[in-house]
Amino acid sequence: MHTRTRPHLVLFDIDGVLCRYDRAVFQAALGALTGHTAEFVREAVWGSGLETRSDRGEVDAQAYLREMSERLGHLVTRDDWLAARRAGMAPDARVLALVGRVKQHCAIAGLTNNSAMLAEHMGTLCPEIGQQLQGRIVTSAMVGATKPDAAAYLRSIERFDVQPGSVLFIDDVAANVEGAVRAGLQAFLFVDAERLEQELEGHGLL
Repeated sequence: MHTRTRPHLVLFDIDGVLCRYDRAVFQAALGALTGHTAEFVREAVWGSGLETRSDRGEVDAQAYLREMSERLGHLVTRDDWLAARRAGMAPDARVLALVGRVKQHCAIAGLTNNSAMLAEHMGTLCPEIGQQLQGRIVTSAMVGATKPDAAAYLRSIERFDVQPGSVLFIDDVAANVEGAVRAGLQAFLFVDAERLEQELEGHGLL
């Protein structure tokens, strides 16, 4: 396989890459807690724009949970949110095994469109991811920009003191991969572990 430029940092999306994420399960879990249907929760939290504002860092965790509680008519604590979010996450063992191999050759980190709570509590939400990334997680809320905006990538990699061209970004959403390329990063669209392994081998990372 043709050898590509070897990165100094591999930046992994989390939901849809390192874990299988089912938003409907998360919404149903919040619904079960608050006595609503998943559809009601989706409209109240996602349809209202609250989730988007949280992802952009426009509301902090405390304000996010307070507004969610008001919209759902039921107190939602941080622990409640964590339990519901965790229900929708299932680690991808094959991908995480690849991450463990990449770590032996190159720095790694995570970049996700999420609130800071996801980074702060990854050990609770998905211990397998927490173990691999060891706190090296940047969320969109932490940098005040969401993928695919260039600022999301550039502000994130500033934290790791690397240049855009020396970063390989992996995401399962084509628009996010395209955004990374526009920002000057190398990028790869995740489909499955087998093709990811081939891509990482091509970069000399395994």
